[in-house]
Amino acid sequence: MFDLWTFVFAFGTSLLLCAIALARPEWFLNREHMISDLSAKQAQHTRPTPRVGGAAVIIAVVLAGALVVDQLGHDLIWALLAGLIVFAVGFREDILRDVSPKMRLLGAFAAGAAAVAVTGQTVPGLGLVQTDYLFGWVGVGLLVTLLWSAGSCHALNLIDGLNGLASGYTICAAFGFWVIAGYTGDTDIQSVAGILIAAVLGFFVLNWPLGRIFMGDAGAYAIGHVLAWLGILLMARNPEVAGFAVLLIMFWPVGDTIFSMIRRRLRRKATDQPDRLHFHHLIVRALPLVLRRGLRKSMDNSVATIVIVPLFAAPIIAGVWFWDDGLEALFLLMFFTMLFMGTYAFSIDYFASRRFRRHEGRRVVQIPGMAGGAELSWLSGIYVQDATAIDVRIARAGPEAPWTLITSAAGVSDLYWDGEFEADMDAWQAFLRVAEDQGMRAVMGRAA
Repeated sequence: MFDLWTFVFAFGTSLLLCAIALARPEWFLNREHMISDLSAKQAQHTRPTPRVGGAAVIIAVVLAGALVVDQLGHDLIWALLAGLIVFAVGFREDILRDVSPKMRLLGAFAAGAAAVAVTGQTVPGLGLVQTDYLFGWVGVGLLVTLLWSAGSCHALNLIDGLNGLASGYTICAAFGFWVIAGYTGDTDIQSVAGILIAAVLGFFVLNWPLGRIFMGDAGAYAIGHVLAWLGILLMARNPEVAGFAVLLIMFWPVGDTIFSMIRRRLRRKATDQPDRLHFHHLIVRALPLVLRRGLRKSMDNSVATIVIVPLFAAPIIAGVWFWDDGLEALFLLMFFTMLFMGTYAFSIDYFASRRFRRHEGRRVVQIPGMAGGAELSWLSGIYVQDATAIDVRIARAGPEAPWTLITSAAGVSDLYWDGEFEADMDAWQAFLRVAEDQGMRAVMGRAA
């Protein structure tokens, strides 16, 4: 049943396609895309990077799946093929950058609806009598399935913000489904899960730790669809598989997405707009403070992924362990939800107190207009636009003082902001906006 060469083929195909994208980045990027990527609020990289690694993964899964298609159930085949809808929408966004978040989410719902139509399968319940009776009502199962499918697509895309984070989570989640499928005897789901793991590994070795290529929307949405339907079909085929256990496997991306929506609504921000307040952004920004250094090192992005691995792996392990126990899975789901929210809230409050910035190693400089020494943010530095070097200084007079932004460059008038910023990241984003307004559109990253 499990042909090792099928997995080797999936790995090799994904790796080869990713290598081609690295060798010919101009096929997938133009100058405007490079600029918009680097200036995006959620960006964690400093050089233009192809966003088609996930597309390579899906192509590898399709080609490897074709080698074992005679061993796959028809419902599984059609459910996966339905994911090509959201793959196409995401791929257009990766190449042309003209698909709005709402249209991508609509594509995810369309893929989920198509999967329901061609398989006739929906989420049958969550594993508890107290909740499963609701699925007897007309439309409840369909609604939950569409939200489950589209939400998983969107959620995986939202956590794709660090080198190796989305791909590392995918490998662990697919392995979780592989184990549960072994318990239930669904060997075709095991085959697809194994192929997905191998294909993602081909991308992972080029994405982590150096971030040479990114997953992109096509890959993130399509992989999210695959993971969602592996779980849905396991539940639909096997009543003993608890839906709450499957939700534990999907906890990290879905939990982060739901929490982000709530957080944005409380802050009166649009729920479909990106920001830098996801849990993984918090970890990246905390690392320089925890390590007691004033300058961010290039490996913070990848190190943050290592920090997060136990956080997303623990719910997956719990989901596999209690795959047929809905009550235990529900309690654990509630526990991890409270732990996630509590940890996030505590971290925001703790690091906002600036305790880690009050140490002898902080950078103190003389800034015009500020009496005495000023503390310089790690976001300060020389940023290069073509042949122009832009000196960006984000500083404050003391630990409790607001941040001030000052920029200067040869041949460019100095830009002083009269306004004050609560966080150094707010000042940095203001610099990006004003730089673009003044025609400095090619800020290609901070010089070493």
